[in-house]
Amino acid sequence: MAQAKQYDLIVVGAGFAGLICAARIAEKGVHPKTGEKLKIALIEAGPNLLKNRQKHGFGDPLHRQMIPQILWEEFDTGGLLKSWPWTFGLKVVGGCSIHWGAHMHLPYDVDYENWSAMGISWTKKDMKEAVDDMVQTLHVHADPEEAWTPGERMFRNAAAELGYKFRDFDGAQVNAVEPLLTMRKNCIFCGFHNEGHGCKYDAKGTSLWYLPIAEANGVELIADAEVKKVNIEKRGAGGIVNGVTYEKNGQVLEARSDKVIVSCGWAGSPVLLGKSGYGPKDELGNDLIVGNDNVGRNWDGETNHSFAMLFDQPIKEAGRGTNTSICIMDVDRKYTDGTGTLRINTADLSSINYPHQSALSAFAPAFGKKHMDFMKTAITHLGEITLKCSRPPTHITGRVNVRTGAATYGGDPYIEKRMRDAREIAIELAKKMGAKYLERFPANFKGRGGGHPNGTCRAGSDRRNSVINGDFESHDVKGLFVVDAGSYPRSSINSGSFAALMGAFGARRIIATYFSRGL
Repeated sequence: MAQAKQYDLIVVGAGFAGLICAARIAEKGVHPKTGEKLKIALIEAGPNLLKNRQKHGFGDPLHRQMIPQILWEEFDTGGLLKSWPWTFGLKVVGGCSIHWGAHMHLPYDVDYENWSAMGISWTKKDMKEAVDDMVQTLHVHADPEEAWTPGERMFRNAAAELGYKFRDFDGAQVNAVEPLLTMRKNCIFCGFHNEGHGCKYDAKGTSLWYLPIAEANGVELIADAEVKKVNIEKRGAGGIVNGVTYEKNGQVLEARSDKVIVSCGWAGSPVLLGKSGYGPKDELGNDLIVGNDNVGRNWDGETNHSFAMLFDQPIKEAGRGTNTSICIMDVDRKYTDGTGTLRINTADLSSINYPHQSALSAFAPAFGKKHMDFMKTAITHLGEITLKCSRPPTHITGRVNVRTGAATYGGDPYIEKRMRDAREIAIELAKKMGAKYLERFPANFKGRGGGHPNGTCRAGSDRRNSVINGDFESHDVKGLFVVDAGSYPRSSINSGSFAALMGAFGARRIIATYFSRGL
């Protein structure tokens, strides 16, 4: 094995949280004794398609072309991109932040309360600087009403008839219609953003906007290098880290540091920790070095379902279109912790359908002249509403097997009831909007939950129900940190964007504890 290189910090995973965390620590952190810049390695299993040409605040056409292919259409990318064998995830610098529709959910007041209830100082005041980082760097804002489509206006008017008043986001959860915040810098509201398939003009934000910050502050990006394990030494009942073992170009190499941040996502991080000998004894057996039964457990998330509508009149138009601009927030007032909160989104009322999507819709005739006539107007007459229900009761959670990455999540009668409530609201909305046809809801729809997952390495003050403390460091292994979607304990909304917040907040906590002058 080649000589191991020494670093002040190693970050494993250059996705949303990892890239942001590495960039901010490199920018603001210093060696506590010398005050000098930190030596940071950022290791990513996939390629860096940008090769030092990323401009701050701009996207990249190559990413835009490649990501939708590998995620959704299964085209051959010549072996350039690969996905992980467990759940949803890509091997590429920028991670899966590149694919999404750029919705940016900021925490509600109840989220801060839920996190603080775990005995950690994650209050609104504590997180303000990190939230401001997200808002300013990623340009988080509500889209202007001038860009709304006719369908979105119809949605808001129908919601008002059902008693939901429109309001601006203010951190409270109430029964209302509110803007869905979006994360785009260079958007021209063309109507073709097509959530999940990339932006034609690369307007939507990703973690790649932080790549120039990392590069300018000396972060060594080691791409196409898969970390096989975090090197953990047993010390008493716990352990310490001394680096990582990784493979690059067929060579097995080591990088050394007494501080390692694992940022491999809600499923990837538990698996890497398991490969490193850290996790539940019942899954690791004789490979266990340090035990913590919460690694890979406590998976929390949402249930969601979408249904399509067809209108006689156009509900969309080219040259106008937001990024899913508004939603109904319907709160179950029996709970004060966000349990059962419904979000009914305008979803596909804001972007024009591409022809291949229209041709495969539930309303498209199979073939012939009827199909041709349908296709003449389908791209502007088809719409969709998305129903989401967040946070099942506390006893219903999922788990990720730390050996295999297999994910399991149980159903819950309460969530199924709330999704039936959402269905009835959505049907009334569609009727008041004047929909000609509605897609039929499955009669046996189950509320399985688990979407926009979190909590698999969750933070808390007690190792009996958590993996990391409020500074993101493992309760059991000194110098081991987890910073990603698995870090936050729970969420009252669908919250994929919280991974970005964990990167920004985690960086600040780790700097304050370990990388400030004079410590």
